[in-house]
Amino acid sequence: MYKRFTIEELKTVQNTFISNFYSILKKERCMVASDLFKKIFKEGDEIYYMYRGDFLFRFQNINNEYILMDEKQKIQVILNEETKREFQSLVKNFILKKEKITWQKSIEQILLDEFHTGQYSTIWWKNYMVYDIETDTNIENLKETKFLLAYAMHPSEGNKMTYEYIDQAGLQKFVQEMLDFDWYIVGFNSIAFDNIVSVYNVEGNEDDIKKLNEKSIDLFLFVREMTGKRLGLNKIAEALVNVSKTLSSWAEWEVLYKKYVENNDLEALEEFKKYCKNDVRMTMLVFLYFMHFKKLFIEWEEITFTIDDLINKSRNGIKETNHMVGQNIFE
Repeated sequence: MYKRFTIEELKTVQNTFISNFYSILKKERCMVASDLFKKIFKEGDEIYYMYRGDFLFRFQNINNEYILMDEKQKIQVILNEETKREFQSLVKNFILKKEKITWQKSIEQILLDEFHTGQYSTIWWKNYMVYDIETDTNIENLKETKFLLAYAMHPSEGNKMTYEYIDQAGLQKFVQEMLDFDWYIVGFNSIAFDNIVSVYNVEGNEDDIKKLNEKSIDLFLFVREMTGKRLGLNKIAEALVNVSKTLSSWAEWEVLYKKYVENNDLEALEEFKKYCKNDVRMTMLVFLYFMHFKKLFIEWEEITFTIDDLINKSRNGIKETNHMVGQNIFE
């Protein structure tokens, strides 16, 4: 999954695309962008640059239209005859100035600035919340999966993001609040996992699960419906909003889990809380990205959608996903 930027977005959204492109320009000992294009496309219509086994940059020439892909930033730029000149001018200015444009904003900052204006305080004038849970390692049988803790984020007065911590003692009240909550509950793989586990842990029933699922916006299901691929939150958030999980692997998560559950390690508990809260923030930022840009790019294809698509397609396949095992949280 990638972000497709226009030349104007390259100028105004914080990124290192031009800097990374310039490093290839120097490597190939070219003075300007047009020289690089002439040189590399003599070798073929698709060129890869790698470092220590990792892809850095990819170039494609399709009918004299250049597609540039920064694999580190997950940014794609398409250059036709007109935008080639704009891009070459942008690279030239970078070479001459060799300085960061200080007024650029990160995607995260753009989204948060818009949120704080009240633009996303509701969805079609209806309230929403974002939540995520942490459980024990038994996720094969969701009826026996034990809830550990959760975080929820509510847009609140003054266009702020208010986070609520939910422990085991507070789960009953929280599930009832979700059942009573008017309209949208946003999560990632929540329809197949979080909603089910939360309800079963308070001895709820299938009707309760159905009620939560019918008001859910499940971003995992939405992306799967739009792209045909099962993508984890970490991959999506890193590609779109440049944020990632606070833990890097399942092994790290499991060590933390054992410290917390077996030894009542309060420091481990704080790390768990930090991890869960960050997942909620990641989910929220991806949700804001979808509402702002209303498009995805994957495998060279542009996929556009509406807010109604985001709401409705995020529930497609509710029946087939019920009681499925959760997504790998580190994908």
